[in-house]
Amino acid sequence: MSKAKKEMKKELKEKMKGKIKVKVKKKMKKIKLILIILATLSAVVAAIKTVLAFIEKKHKNDPKREGLKDVTAFFSSKNWKLSEPVTSGFMIGSYFSNLNIDLSECTFEDNSFIAIKCGVGRVCLTLPQNVNIKFDSIGSAYYLKKEYDVDAFDESLPTVYVALKVAFGCVFVTKAENTEEKNEENSEVSVENAETA
Repeated sequence: MSKAKKEMKKELKEKMKGKIKVKVKKKMKKIKLILIILATLSAVVAAIKTVLAFIEKKHKNDPKREGLKDVTAFFSSKNWKLSEPVTSGFMIGSYFSNLNIDLSECTFEDNSFIAIKCGVGRVCLTLPQNVNIKFDSIGSAYYLKKEYDVDAFDESLPTVYVALKVAFGCVFVTKAENTEEKNEENSEVSVENAETA
């Protein structure tokens, strides 16, 4: 009886060892597959960043692009603020990224443009109060939100053309609050508070 028990224990141990080996092999295969996928993704990201750096360097030497500002984010998040005159335009690119761009302190010439390319990303653009905005958009499955008075169009103000090429992304366009109006509102509130006191 004891020999039979010993043989059964031996058989069980061998079966368990075999099952454990199979499980370990399966887990190792999964881990190897994950490592291969991660290595491939990091190689693709590095290659795309290299290409973008090359394109940016090439654009800097192009006389046709003189005066253009470029902002590009790839697998990252950027906050960017500019406060200088805009003579021609901006090129904005957001790929798998979030971009917050504040141009509220810029002065725009008439017929300036902003070209936004967005793929699986989000762009939040803030423009000054004293411009008209016109849109031209090409894209698929994207969301555009205009967070300002869309009907207000003043012919005395410069017009900024916003060209969108978006695939599976969101673009939010707002106008900055007019600081003079805000200061007037604050002074009116303080006068009312002083009168009631």
